[in-house]
Amino acid sequence: MAGDPRTAQLEILNEVARIATLDLELRPMLQRITDTLAEKLHCEFVALVTIDREQQTFLCEALASDVETSVYVGYGRPLGSGVVGQVAASGEPVLIDDVRDFPNYVETVTDARSELCVPVIHHAKLVAVLNLESTRLAAFHGQLPLLTTVADQIAGAIASAQKHAELQRVTAQLEEKTRALEAANSHLASAIETLHRISTQDGLTGLSNRRHFDETLALECRRAARTRGPVSLLMLDLDEFKQFNDEQGHQAGDELLRRVGSTLRESIHRAADVAARYGGEEFVVLLPGTDEEDARRIAESLRKHVEESGAVTVSIGVATIVPERDEDSSEKIVRMADEALYRAKRAGRNRVA
Repeated sequence: MAGDPRTAQLEILNEVARIATLDLELRPMLQRITDTLAEKLHCEFVALVTIDREQQTFLCEALASDVETSVYVGYGRPLGSGVVGQVAASGEPVLIDDVRDFPNYVETVTDARSELCVPVIHHAKLVAVLNLESTRLAAFHGQLPLLTTVADQIAGAIASAQKHAELQRVTAQLEEKTRALEAANSHLASAIETLHRISTQDGLTGLSNRRHFDETLALECRRAARTRGPVSLLMLDLDEFKQFNDEQGHQAGDELLRRVGSTLRESIHRAADVAARYGGEEFVVLLPGTDEEDARRIAESLRKHVEESGAVTVSIGVATIVPERDEDSSEKIVRMADEALYRAKRAGRNRVA
């Protein structure tokens, strides 16, 4: 961690606390936490595992690794096996400066030299284990207090997510036994789906909303920073929309926004691509793993489709970056796309810049 260690540690704790409030499902939340710790601590391997007392095993729920490893999401071993299994069985943390001197070490990470395992305990019950490994000797010396605090922060969120997952399993069993409960659960599932749609979709166009876009962009930038792959962003603005709104009325303006949203939705085909309403008459299209040439081609295709739909044209700014771990890539690519959009507007609109 560069800079003031206390400031860096506070940033880690704040980010982990923020993530713990975002997701109800267990694995997405834990994956974001492992990604954050790997990035902020410059650690080659971070994993979070949960404990199955009935089966006397532990199970990997989330993993962030820059080195070769035999561990994967779903990987498990008996309690007591290896350092993780030891911590899972004892509930006590283990800090190892050199794994070659530790008799219970099981090699799952190529060239690992040091390891830190911290129990995650909620109301005196072990709910998970946080495991960090590095190819450097004594990489985690002095980090136990910080990781213990991280474990305390996420303990409640993990316990709540596990309870939610258990509730879902119980609900599924009840659905098989009684048609009445099946109908009730169907209504509940519909309500949950509706709430999810409301929280992630723009109500007018049906595209992703700004909040969902911001979260997805940050996630894709972190992923691309690890893989050294490109991320592209298209920022679209409807030309002369205010004039159209004033002349045709707000209902016609809303219908126009819906039509443009539909055109965007029909024009992107990869599951990873995200089209969102950014605000007002502005839209964005996130293209993970797309280089500058392909992004420009997609942008020009979108521009033509909107123009052919009639009534309006769009100006599009295109930006492509290969994110770096130590920069705010999300803010950078949005700024670049916005500047490109401004150039397209200034050059005469209905064009790609």
